[in-house]
Amino acid sequence: MDHIPELKPDPRFPPGLIEYLIRNQSVPLACFSQPPRSAELLQQLNTLELTILGLLTGLTVLSLIIFIEEALYLTKKVGAPLKSNTLIWSSAAPTVIAACSCFGLWMPRSMMFVELGISVYFSVCFYLLLLIMIQGFGGKVALLEKLKDKWLPINTGPCCCCCPCLPPTRMTMGKLRLFIVGVFQFSFLKPLCAFIGLILWTDGIYDVEDVSSTSTALWINTSLGVSTIFALWPLGILFREAKLHLAEQNIGAKFACFQILLILSALQTSIFSILASFGTVACAPPYSSKARSQLMNNHLLIVETFIVAVVVRVCYRTHGNNTSYEAVPVPGSNHAHEAQAV
Repeated sequence: MDHIPELKPDPRFPPGLIEYLIRNQSVPLACFSQPPRSAELLQQLNTLELTILGLLTGLTVLSLIIFIEEALYLTKKVGAPLKSNTLIWSSAAPTVIAACSCFGLWMPRSMMFVELGISVYFSVCFYLLLLIMIQGFGGKVALLEKLKDKWLPINTGPCCCCCPCLPPTRMTMGKLRLFIVGVFQFSFLKPLCAFIGLILWTDGIYDVEDVSSTSTALWINTSLGVSTIFALWPLGILFREAKLHLAEQNIGAKFACFQILLILSALQTSIFSILASFGTVACAPPYSSKARSQLMNNHLLIVETFIVAVVVRVCYRTHGNNTSYEAVPVPGSNHAHEAQAV
């Protein structure tokens, strides 16, 4: 018995118009239907599509193998457990994105959860990158010792690049804590908003495809966009100094990989979503326009993150990653007793 696709409500088309297009204009029913279930997927794909699916799954497995090998290397070579754990969780970002995207290929109806999972994990990577820079200096106190005579420019992007009048500032323990809070707020708010969004989605209130002014998803995503900007600001300020003092630890390459993954996981996904909303991406049974745009995005993400995973393996194996670090006391400071880890 042939499977009958489930119609998916589309705010762009009233039900009467959908019925007219299907009956009189020979528009495939799949263009207005839910994506196929995983059990039905293999039966509806042709040989080429199955071959692409198999190749992309193979790339995902290779990314996983690269990460496991890298994790074993860092565990063995980096003596400080806290630092090695930070490096491992941060270097896992391309593998996590590839694995989530692969799940989306095999289970097309899970695309919303896949995108939420990718964005939540990468939001944690913001905080992990900050930890990598702080631990690269040797900890909080060592960072203050090395930057105590430096004036830090704060008119940097993406928050204050248009404010050249902002005076530079000196790094203090209080300002360092403010930097940490600035980054951590995004790593906290993103999972929280994702959880709230899932709860509202079960009640039909949260719809990522709804871009109207009354859309709950639009306001949540706008708030998260502002939060992202404020999280990138302290990272940019601290990176300006880290790339000078931590060049032997490949901090520049690590930050570049972080930026690339940010573009791929956020900007690229948004571009495909916008193209689908305006009908630029044509539907192709068994996928609607929206599902096909998500499929194309996942195809690209798996290939791109595999390349990034190879680059990350090189960046995180640098000999500049000290096996351990010790406290660097600041004379006369009441913070000299603090632990070096954040």
